[in-house]
Amino acid sequence: MTKNTDDKPVTKTTGLLKQGAVSAYFVSANYANLVFHALGGDEDVQACFERHGISQELLQNTDSKIGFEALYETVFELLKKFELKDAGLSIGTKLHVSSHGTLGMAVISATTVGQAIRDAAKYYKTAINFIDVDLFYEDDYIFIEILESYDIPEVRTIVVEALMLTLQNALEFVSGQKLTCSKVIFGYPQPDYSKDYENYFSGQIEFSGDRHMMVLPKTVLDMRCISADENIHRLAEEQLQQKMQDIRDNNLTVQHVLNLMRRAPDQMPSLDDLATIFNVSSRTMIRHFQAEGTNYRELRDRVHREFATDSLRNTDNSVESIAMEIGYQDTASFRRAFKRWCGQSPSAYRAEHRRDS
Repeated sequence: MTKNTDDKPVTKTTGLLKQGAVSAYFVSANYANLVFHALGGDEDVQACFERHGISQELLQNTDSKIGFEALYETVFELLKKFELKDAGLSIGTKLHVSSHGTLGMAVISATTVGQAIRDAAKYYKTAINFIDVDLFYEDDYIFIEILESYDIPEVRTIVVEALMLTLQNALEFVSGQKLTCSKVIFGYPQPDYSKDYENYFSGQIEFSGDRHMMVLPKTVLDMRCISADENIHRLAEEQLQQKMQDIRDNNLTVQHVLNLMRRAPDQMPSLDDLATIFNVSSRTMIRHFQAEGTNYRELRDRVHREFATDSLRNTDNSVESIAMEIGYQDTASFRRAFKRWCGQSPSAYRAEHRRDS
């Protein structure tokens, strides 16, 4: 943290919500069903899925969403039971692009590999929302980065293996060529079965990077897709745009924003972070807040006030520690903010409410 000069807390913005936010994440039923079959799909696997609340009815309903937390707990139970080490690779190799519903159709029918990549990065949240995808260019290369929206280290290897392999296989399918020109960098140490990676990935492999990404020469972007179909692509994109709008309409409410903010008051998402989470622009976030008669600062202050007043009433924590817990490194700034919220100092508030109790 760096010292702030006003009454705002210093927050550690990560670009994505991490600690404590797992329950908000989902995968589409199609994706969960593919994982189910990749793990064998027999009676034992089915029983394990059902123990974690994932019924066959849910898996077969293409419109349903499966909680990411329930899915990863199921996968880990099965990994332990069957002693599967390379589950991410096994799952990834079975996730054919055509099995990803409308998103898969958009990628398959794209005109060029570049368009297929952009579609995948633009619409992936219609299928999963526990990761983010970032595209950027440097010199003669394009970088496709996978960013985790969760903080569960034991999940990282499985998820990144599966997604990287899914991405590679999709691009090889539409281009009709092996991506021997690619480099895949994994942001985790080399696993003890790393030799197996050579059987799955076509290009260069690197471990212990500072992030997870696939690097491709820009020349790949202009490659013609062998399955290109403009009409199918237009229809698929229209459906995906509607799905993205539905996701925004269903989730972008003040109450949902408050729920996200309350999960980590000391690492509260910034306005830009929230825009990223809901896949809208910062201006759109501002307009949504205005439509509900509020703004980002009021919501942030509301959460901090709730946390601070609760701690002052119900704990013996010092004012300094409470300030730190909600992201203020400067206690004086916290005291000024608290007086603005409640009309009195934190100490006076505590004395009054302890007396009332």
